[in-house]
Amino acid sequence: MRMQLLIGVVLSAGILSIIPLETFAHGTDHHGGHADEQMKKLHAMMPMFSIASAELKSALEKGDTEGAKAQADRILATIPDLKKSKPHKNIKQITDFKKIAGKMGADITKIVSLAGSGDFANAKVAFKDMETRCAECHTKFRD
Repeated sequence: MRMQLLIGVVLSAGILSIIPLETFAHGTDHHGGHADEQMKKLHAMMPMFSIASAELKSALEKGDTEGAKAQADRILATIPDLKKSKPHKNIKQITDFKKIAGKMGADITKIVSLAGSGDFANAKVAFKDMETRCAECHTKFRD
């Protein structure tokens, strides 16, 4: 039993030593052996997207029209690159991926419009729709 455990540990360590670390961050292995420039761009913008989404939600909670617009603009700026990207999985459904990205852009535009008119209650509902869209995309297209 101990010998089997030891062999398992040694084999695991050996495998880990030959797999590039960036593989575990979706840098290579999950993209057919390499990450293209657009995928690298997508990976770089997702943390910003998360921060901007949290700050947008906070601005809506506070009734801060300017703050909501600023964060929405940050997110909207990512939509063209999102549409150019390839998903991690279900690549054959790229048309659906691009549609979701387009709908997310429409969600953000709606949020800005509602917040701009002072309708923060419905802007928050639109924000939840955007969050649902994010979850839908991640469920269908991310590892």
